Amino acid sequence: MSVQMTTGSITAQDGIRLHTVSWIPDSPRAGVVLVHGYGEHSGRYTHVAEALAGRGYAVFAIDHRAHGRSGGEPRALMPPFDIITADLDQFVRGVKARPTLPRWFILGHSMGGLITWGYAVRHPDVFDGLISSGAAINADANVPAALVTIANLLDRVAPALALVDAAPLAELASNPEIAPAFAADPLNYKGKMRVRTGVSINNEAKFVRSHLHEVTRPALLLYGEDDRIVNPSGSKLAYEQIRSTDKRIIGYPGMKHEIMNERDRAVVLNDILAWLDAHA
Repeated sequence: MSVQMTTGSITAQDGIRLHTVSWIPDSPRAGVVLVHGYGEHSGRYTHVAEALAGRGYAVFAIDHRAHGRSGGEPRALMPPFDIITADLDQFVRGVKARPTLPRWFILGHSMGGLITWGYAVRHPDVFDGLISSGAAINADANVPAALVTIANLLDRVAPALALVDAAPLAELASNPEIAPAFAADPLNYKGKMRVRTGVSINNEAKFVRSHLHEVTRPALLLYGEDDRIVNPSGSKLAYEQIRSTDKRIIGYPGMKHEIMNERDRAVVLNDILAWLDAHA
């Protein structure tokens, strides 16, 4: 099966240029929108997109503003997630208008998993199902209350301040190839997390938690049991709270945060493909 990879861009409502990419196979059976995490970009999911496209799924991805090849300065500064969700919605409605596909799914990792759940809450009828990997639904679970208070105060006067150290790259995955590859990639952000980014993520996590009970679409929730970057309790909470009668949760022993980059990532990708095949 041949797959055509195409890059492009869209312009957000405030004029920011957002990088896009698609992997479209011959005669696609369904569409999947892929949502990357904090500090990275869609290109880190090429192997995931190729696996999905090889099975007949058209895959579409966007670099969030201030990430990857998208515009926005300073880098990795995330505004309130209403804006991020609006960017994604503009992209989603654009790609859905082009190919005629019977079903559509969304797959998000980490912060992208949080965005996925926030999108599902705000736009419940757009996707036929959702998949999240290490979703940051309890993003504030490991953050000291004093730091949250300080960040909320600083957000008013210095939102772009780089304040909090990033998690050690070794915690991304037990696969020894991932940390050096992340460090060597110039499109990844490796500095401290900015004040507004942290505040925006925490606020969105609270919003999502308060609306999980509204989600009724089929859902697959995945996480690494050794994840020390994003607390797995968020995925477990989502599984418990959503009202979908078609839901499954899988924790992977020995895997860290980036389960789709682990040494046994084929197991994870096979689980994703099996779920998509059953729902497409």
